[in-house]
This record gives sequence, C-alpha cells and structure tokens, in this order.
Amino acid sequence: MDSQYSVVIPAYNAEKFIAEAIQSALDQTVPPEEVIVVDDGSTDDTARVAAAQSSIVEVISTENRGSGAATTTGVTAARFPIIATNDADDVWLPQKIEKQLQLLNDPSAAADAVLARMEPFGETHIMSFDVDKSGYSRSVLVAKREDILRLGGVQDLGNGYGEMIDWFARARSAGLVFAMIDEVLAKRRIHADSYSFRAGEGQKKDFLKAAIR
Repeated sequence: MDSQYSVVIPAYNAEKFIAEAIQSALDQTVPPEEVIVVDDGSTDDTARVAAAQSSIVEVISTENRGSGAATTTGVTAARFPIIATNDADDVWLPQKIEKQLQLLNDPSAAADAVLARMEPFGETHIMSFDVDKSGYSRSVLVAKREDILRLGGVQDLGNGYGEMIDWFARARSAGLVFAMIDEVLAKRRIHADSYSFRAGEGQKKDFLKAAIR
C-alpha cells in the first residue's frame, strides 16, 4: 500500500484551533510524512503555534489571498504523491487516513480520490447537523497530488466561499472517480467565527459563480 502522504492545511487567524487540527494528523494510525500549513496572511499567532507542533510541520506564510490559493500553494509545495487536506478548525479521527488509503490503493475501487462523512462538534447550539451526508469537503479529501494540480488547483471565487464546491465539480467533469466511505472519520468544528456561520450574500454569489463555472 502506498502510504506516504502530505497533509495540507490552509489557515487564516486560526491560532485557537490549528494545534488541534495538526495533532489529529500527527495522531493518525498511518502518520503523514509532512504537514504543510499555509498561513494565509494571518494577523494572529497561527504560524508560530503551527510551527511549534512538530518538526515535520512546515509553515508557508503568504499574503491573504483566500483558502483556495492557500490550498493550492500547499499542494504545490508537497513532496509526496498523495495529499490529505484539512481545514484549520476541523479534526480527524485516528483511523481516517488508514481507511482512506486502503480504499485509494484498492484496484477494485478504481478511485482517484476518497472522501468520508463528518460530524459536528464545538458550539453546536448555534448551528448543527447530524452527519455531513455529502462528505464533499476539504477536511475529508484524500487525492493524488497530480490530479489536484492538473485541474488548476483550488480556485477562490471572490468572497471566501464555494472554492471546494467548484473544485469537486471540475474534478467530476474531468472524469475523476470519487469513492465515499460511509463512516464518520472527521469532525467539523462549529464556532461563531467560522465562514459558514457568517455566510451571507457573499456565499450566495460564490455558489452561483461555482454553478455557472
């Protein structure tokens, strides 16, 4: 089984949560070779907190361009052929990568990428869901580096929303095969500072742009 992979985490002002996100990657039953945190112009201590987590953590600091550009920067810098992406405020369960790699390396599955379900945690009183039925999220994506870059990477749509919806749509249009593990393997953090909680007209505009594209 090809088990060498890079973790890519785009982060903006994530000092409160980034350590937990990184630690959930380090605690995998199949640990990563490297964790790349792309600090997207943060004004807090995101970069320092991330770098202090482990010697295998590399922090790339850029100007604030958006999580899509930050994701693509991390994927481009990665040294290993398989990429696992995560949001800076979400966490993985310990067997997540092991189960996804098993499926990705299973010839009978013929999968180019593997996804999984998520469940909420944190401030669930402000916004909640039982389980993410779609599973189409950056926090559960495991894919081949060459495929992500071949599609032009993850592209921001202008208001901070919809970049992964756009990428998944382009990937499926290009013929990439996604396999879904129908099991909760990650946790989506609910908190008042998240983009999802503060969504408004910008989200609608970006989702429409993704649909048109």
